[in-house]
Formats: sequence, C-alpha cells, structure tokens
Amino acid sequence: MLSALLLGSLFVIPAAEPKPDTVLFDFETADAAMAWANFGGKTKEPAVKIAVSDTNATSGKQSLKLTFAGGTWPTVATKDVPKDWAKFHNFQADVTVERTCVVGFTVMQEKSQRGQGWDAGVSRWTKTAFLNKGKNTIMGSLHKDEYSLHPRFGDIVSLEIFMYQPHEGESIFIDSIRVNDRRLEVRPERTKFPVLGTDLVVESVQELGKKLEKQWVKPTERTLAEIEDEFTTEFDKLRKTHPKAIKVVLRDGEKGFDTSNPDKAYSGWKDAYWSSHGPDGLTLDRAENLGRRETHEIFMRHRSPLMRIDFSSIPNGTNILHAKLVVQRESKQYSKDNDPFARPTMWVAEPCNRPWDEYEVNAYQYAKDKYWKEIGGRHYGPDLDFLPIYIAHGQGQGMINAWDFTHAVRYWTDGKHENHGFMLHGDSRDWLGRAWSREAKEIRNRPALYLVYVPK
Repeated sequence: MLSALLLGSLFVIPAAEPKPDTVLFDFETADAAMAWANFGGKTKEPAVKIAVSDTNATSGKQSLKLTFAGGTWPTVATKDVPKDWAKFHNFQADVTVERTCVVGFTVMQEKSQRGQGWDAGVSRWTKTAFLNKGKNTIMGSLHKDEYSLHPRFGDIVSLEIFMYQPHEGESIFIDSIRVNDRRLEVRPERTKFPVLGTDLVVESVQELGKKLEKQWVKPTERTLAEIEDEFTTEFDKLRKTHPKAIKVVLRDGEKGFDTSNPDKAYSGWKDAYWSSHGPDGLTLDRAENLGRRETHEIFMRHRSPLMRIDFSSIPNGTNILHAKLVVQRESKQYSKDNDPFARPTMWVAEPCNRPWDEYEVNAYQYAKDKYWKEIGGRHYGPDLDFLPIYIAHGQGQGMINAWDFTHAVRYWTDGKHENHGFMLHGDSRDWLGRAWSREAKEIRNRPALYLVYVPK
C-alpha cells in the first residue's frame, strides 16, 4: 500500500511503487568538492567556502559543506551534470541547516536566462524550500508545467545551490542529490474560509464570487466627495438612534481622527506589496519588497499588498456601527479582461497571523529572518501564516472602491484577535493595476477607513 508524503500543505502521493534513484552527487570522494565553484554573475555575492565534511551525511559518510559570508543570493554551481533529464520526473536532495531558512536548487539550460521577469524566470528550473533546523529532504517535480526543463531551452548545462540571506559564518550541509522517474500526484489541501457577516463557507474568493454573482449590481462611477457624502448621510441616520456616535477618518497624514486632539495627524497605516507569483524561478521578484512605493498592484492572492490599520485610538469593546475601506486607483483605465462594470467581481480581506515588517516583508519572509511557512504565506496548517477567514468582502466599484469593513473592524476591536492587518485580494475579474498606497504624495489619494462608533 502506498504511503502519502506531507510537504507543507500539499499531500504528495506516489503514483507507482518507488523505483531506484539516480544519484547525481553523494560527495563520498575526497575531491568531491572540486566539481563545485562559486557563481559570480552580475551581482557580486560574498564567496562561499566549499568543502567536504564528515558530518551530517545522510548517505555514506560525507556531505558537502557550504559556509557563507552573508549576501542575498550566494550561489555555488557545478557543470558536472547529465545533459538530458527528460526521463527524470522527481528531484530530491537532503539538506541539513542550523536554523529556519530558505535554500534552493536551480537547473540551467543552454538558453536559460538570468535576472528578474517572467521570461527569465520560466527559462530555468528552480525549487525553493522553507527548511527547519536539522535534516530536511527537498523534493521537486522536474516537469510540473509547460516551461520546466523544456527542450526548447537546450541541453542542461549546470546545477546550482543557493541560500537566501545567509548569516555570516553559517554552514549548510548537502547530501544525496538524486533524481528518479517517479511521477508525484499533488493534491492540495482544501481550506475552508467562513465569510464574516454571512453564513457562507467557501474555499476561495472565486467560489464566493460565484455564490454571490446573482446579487451583483453594475456599479456607478463615484468621486471621493460623493462617497464621503454617502457616508455622512449614513452617519446622520445612525445618530438618530445613537446620539453619542462619532465619525472619524483613519488616513495617514490626515488630522481629526483623535477627537481629544483634533490637530494630531493619523500615522497608523502601513502597507507593502510583494509578489508570490510562480514559478519558483522568479526568486528575485519574490524577494523584492515594495513597501516604500507610492502605488502598488492589487490583484489576486499571489499579487496583492498587505495592509494594516492601527485601531489603538479605539478602545476594545467599542460599539462599531459602520465602517468603509476606501481604496483608489491611480490608473485611469480598465483592462478589457478585468472590467468591474462588465461582469460580477469579488474582493475579500484575509487577516494575517504574523507581525510583518513594512520594509522587509516579501514572499519568503514577513520580517528579517522570520519566514513564512510557505511561499506567500499560504500555510493554513498548524502555526498559520494567515487566518482562514474572510473578514470583509464586496464587488469592485470602479476608480474608487468603498467596501463595507464593519465586520472587519469589529473583529479586531472585540479584544479576542491580534491585529496583524490583512491582504486585500480578488477573484481576477477586477484588477487594480495601480492603486495609491499610504505613501501617495497627495493625502486625499491615500487609502482610508471611514468609521462610525459609539465610544465605550
């Protein structure tokens, strides 16, 4: 009977009984390290010390020891590899590390490209892995898509090993680099997301959009002033039943949010865009932090920003009556394939479970040396990256979006949940190719929360 391997949140089930591996490197000879050398490239990285070690061997008595001197992507490479891997489907390597970190392998072909961007990223096969202290087995499918090790890129010319942001003086140990012809059937675990304010439970924003598409109403373009007038009208209605209600705007740089200090400007917003777009070859793109940009893309789960709104000026237990999250487009045109006026669209806010750093967060880490459990924080198992719940949802609305955020604010001010912000992402039918961030020069362009509450 076949057994299942659990890798992250994926169940990997061998499709057939295991066949013998082809071992590419076992590092058992005295000169085994001679086949490997530092890869310089255009970006100079600190040199890696390469040696054979008699510790942390997982097969035989020796392993390859790589000792780093810092850097971002220091890499070692070998050309001593088979030219054709067409018959192999699975790559494996044993890696022993001293701490939680990210280590990866890349296979380069004759026409593979270096650098950032889609064309370069898909021209090389890469497997990155989040490793825990001790021994880890990295496993990757060699032909998982139409790009991986495609014959159009020519013969295989090298195999590379890299580490992301290693500490100065730390070592990793590699052993038993092997390939085989086993095909692995990957079955993603299904995550259920309750939708606050409804009795719905869905597996994705796409499913939520389909369930609610009959409720879609074609939006009308509105100015920020019109949205504010609508909110004021709603506030006036609420004041009739809640005469002590207060209306505030939480927007970076805007005064008036603190009723006891009206000249104080709000400074509690933070946001940062990063991409976890696949495939794994897009390592440079995934490692980029864009927390200081004036605009950013807001799209699907793998290409959207994190945001956090500081509610410390609102005591826990406060009666939250009404809230709107306002996000404005910078771009003035809609994509033909992503038009919120042409068909039903859906957006959700998914709460983060990590204390992320605005200027460090990317697809690998949420703060310096603090790593997600999976690329882009897609781990919903024990020690969650994000919480499996949608705390707000709504359809796309045009140049200026004003989503109901009442349940989300209540969620964070009930005294039960830590506020680590949220990711705003959609079902792909709408696309904010460029939306203003909190760094926008014009204060009125910045995202904001419009809020009505009764003080505790």
